[in-house]
Amino acid sequence: MNILCIETSASLCSVAVIKNDNIFFLDSSRSMAHSEILMELVIGCMKHANCKMDELNAIALSGGPGSYTGLRIGCSSAKGLCYGLNIPLIAIDTLQIIAYAARENNPNFKQYWAMVDARRMEVYHALFNHNLEQITPAISAILNATDFNPDNLSDSVMLCGDGAEKATEVLNMPDAKVIANAKSMCELAKQAYINSDFKDVAYFEPFYLKQANITVSKS
Repeated sequence: MNILCIETSASLCSVAVIKNDNIFFLDSSRSMAHSEILMELVIGCMKHANCKMDELNAIALSGGPGSYTGLRIGCSSAKGLCYGLNIPLIAIDTLQIIAYAARENNPNFKQYWAMVDARRMEVYHALFNHNLEQITPAISAILNATDFNPDNLSDSVMLCGDGAEKATEVLNMPDAKVIANAKSMCELAKQAYINSDFKDVAYFEPFYLKQANITVSKS
């Protein structure tokens, strides 16, 4: 099983290659440089894994929510590679990727509250149990201590994701210093491949949750 994983929902893009149960990983230190560096990372990681493009069985991408531009770049790149190689497309929920990363480093919590920073005091968020089963739907919300407390929180919850730092100031909960990355996609991508959980390459769109705030030039 050889799978290329692409993560572009966060400010730092990353890629990973699963080759015969081994994981090879590369990430970028340049924030929001996805369009410039993504394919460079793909080529470098494939070389590091000693894996040729025509040896890939599938391509997995982080399917959102997250950066609108980042998701579009990752999606178009992944779909283009799938078309050219005639292999299936896998999409992994970004919030589940974050919860997986948090559980890897902090396995003793019952729940993982994954959050993506949506600017100012807004986050995209969803709650997962220890088995990474989603408890609440992914929604956007403004952080405040009065309204931002789901009824089904356990007594052992970890905030995680790039929205967690500002959330912990409001909610006074422990947070994991993790963001979505391609390495944390790998096990989830493997399970999706085993289950043949593939997306339609022609019609798949990332889960933006909210559309981009685009302003029209006055000139």
